[in-house]
Amino acid sequence: MSTIASTTLINRNSLLRLSVIGGIITRLLHLLVQVGLVYGFILKSPFISSMQYLASGAIGKAAFTGGLATALLAVILEFVMTIIIAGVFFLSADRIPLLRRHVIPGSLLYGFGVFIVMNFIVVPLSAASPLPAPPMWLS
Repeated sequence: MSTIASTTLINRNSLLRLSVIGGIITRLLHLLVQVGLVYGFILKSPFISSMQYLASGAIGKAAFTGGLATALLAVILEFVMTIIIAGVFFLSADRIPLLRRHVIPGSLLYGFGVFIVMNFIVVPLSAASPLPAPPMWLS
């Protein structure tokens, strides 16, 4: 009986470890590509104001007056959110054998589902103001 209990504990620890690693890698890629490259380099938006916009989803327009503190709050919230999203994926893959057999299509489908949920449920319910339309040269 102790072998079964220790095996489940090992699986839980490895799922937690995978969730944290997956969340950190995903968030770092997001910060580098979307916030750093797209918003910073191409659209010339300061990094701190991009982070403050992300924090405004939780605390509203007050995020823009908070300076570096609200930018750091956004980074922490983003890391927590991606760790949770990665954890849900790994728990789903642990429970659904189809996701283990077809990792790439399952991952793409899960990513599309996260995109839909974030853009059509989470962001509209947040306190963040809508983003302005992109410049004409990007469309």
